[in-house]
Amino acid sequence: MTKEYFQHLKFFTDDPYRGILRGRIPAHEWGNRKVAEDYLDKYWLPRAEYKAFWKSIQDNIFIYQKTGLPDLGFREGLKILPIRGGIMFEEESFRRLQLSLKYTGDRFFVIIQTFYEKSKWGELTPFMLKYPANITWEELKSGNYISAVLFDFPANEYFIFGDSGKWGEYVASDYIHPLNILAFREEYASIFRENFKVSQEEWEKILKWLPDNYEKYL
Repeated sequence: MTKEYFQHLKFFTDDPYRGILRGRIPAHEWGNRKVAEDYLDKYWLPRAEYKAFWKSIQDNIFIYQKTGLPDLGFREGLKILPIRGGIMFEEESFRRLQLSLKYTGDRFFVIIQTFYEKSKWGELTPFMLKYPANITWEELKSGNYISAVLFDFPANEYFIFGDSGKWGEYVASDYIHPLNILAFREEYASIFRENFKVSQEEWEKILKWLPDNYEKYL
């Protein structure tokens, strides 16, 4: 039986990705297929599990999912917190997210790639990954070129959410001004806002980048 991620192992070893992500992994280490395959064996989210459990959680957080910003929306009762984007996580932003998840009670979180421009990827299917909420930064980044493409490539967009259904994040790396938009139930607003606090200058800049139709979620 062909593994769902079989094509990813070959597709992302190509030179364009190595060139774009130069510096994230030393050139002589890029393309270690054994490390990448072991990583995907451990963290790949099977489509069957996604459809049976995770898709309903995603649909209870995000609306208008067939497009990105500024049309993507959030379910009634959710508040948002936009933060500066560009890539999915820096180590500090991941640490802040994990601090927040201690309050929401998540055991796992998933990362679901959007595929608005299918022609760009040929026959490749979206990345879908599932991680324990307490995974270390070092382990998260341990998949060689697969981790580099997931977490450091500045063009892909993703839905991120946990099994609690109490929060979600949209990674809008392809937007005019890249933003990562956290969404959460109102009772967790103070936790996320405290953990992701930025300077007043940074906040004012982010608000200028935020699409006008998202102000209703603030």
